[in-house]
Amino acid sequence: MKSSSVLLLLSCMVLLASGQATQDTAFVDDQQAEILYNQSIEFYEDGILDSAVHRLNTVLTLKPGFRQALYNRGQLRYELEDYAGALDDYNKAMAIENTDKEFFGRGLARYQLGDFPGAIEDFSEAVKLNPNFAEAYYYRGGAKFKMEDFQLAVDDYTRAISVKNDYAYAYNDRGSTKWQIGHLDAAKEDFYKATIYDPTLALAFNNLGGINYELGKYNTAVTDYTAAVKVDTGYYIAFNNRGIAQIALKKYKEAIADFTTVLELRPLYAPAYNNRGIANYHLEEYHDAIADYDEYLKLVPNDGEAFLNRGITKEMMRDPKGACKDWRKALELGIEQAAEYVKHCDND
Repeated sequence: MKSSSVLLLLSCMVLLASGQATQDTAFVDDQQAEILYNQSIEFYEDGILDSAVHRLNTVLTLKPGFRQALYNRGQLRYELEDYAGALDDYNKAMAIENTDKEFFGRGLARYQLGDFPGAIEDFSEAVKLNPNFAEAYYYRGGAKFKMEDFQLAVDDYTRAISVKNDYAYAYNDRGSTKWQIGHLDAAKEDFYKATIYDPTLALAFNNLGGINYELGKYNTAVTDYTAAVKVDTGYYIAFNNRGIAQIALKKYKEAIADFTTVLELRPLYAPAYNNRGIANYHLEEYHDAIADYDEYLKLVPNDGEAFLNRGITKEMMRDPKGACKDWRKALELGIEQAAEYVKHCDND
């Protein structure tokens, strides 16, 4: 039920003005390059990123060593999820000059490409140049989390918070990391602080619910998940998690409503079918439960526990042949508990 602990946030893109650019290269007196460069900024501000990139492509054909254009195109490519292209642009820009922003941008691109050691190296260079670069500490913590260096990740999130005390995402991700290493009370405190500093951070409410669920505080967990979906009405993970907490409270109708909402938002989200099947079983709505298990097993055909549960449901519907077929499949998939049920089949 934990959410991914690293939620990447794009920093606001700060495009360098053309006046600055003219001071940075001997070639920027070219009027056409300057016009196209400024047009790229206008396209960016209007949210037309592809056109901004096209303008910069032309600029860089005219002036290949235009560092600001390389940097800006790197950021645009990053936002367009062309991480390899972004990395290439940052490398070219950094061959001319290195600043904390270039190191940070390249670190983000490396992170997205799965080069976590490289990302850590770049974020480290960024904070050497700018010791108050909270975002660089934050993302370095995320890269360390990916490498399972959890305590080092906590240390970096703490550094980010020391620079920026109201850094809600850093509190949230530090909480997720503490949760990972079993420090539930400390994690809960961090998630709570994240919601205080940013009451719109649905992820933190969801994580707070997860901690309370794990602590057996199901009513409180429901309250937390409700806060999450109030902030983000499309947050299907939180609806699913709230449904699970409702099952723990034996509020099966409420659980079914939540799982149905999940499937309206994400029709192919397999766990919601399985979870709704369980809730329908408890309500003795066996036909509906089997229909849910059927849909789930179409999406996840090798889940032995689902076959076991569907078999139990079929038994309740007086379908012993169907039940035994499912139990044998569950046993084949490694569910040892199914052996006890299969014994009854063998005696039929």
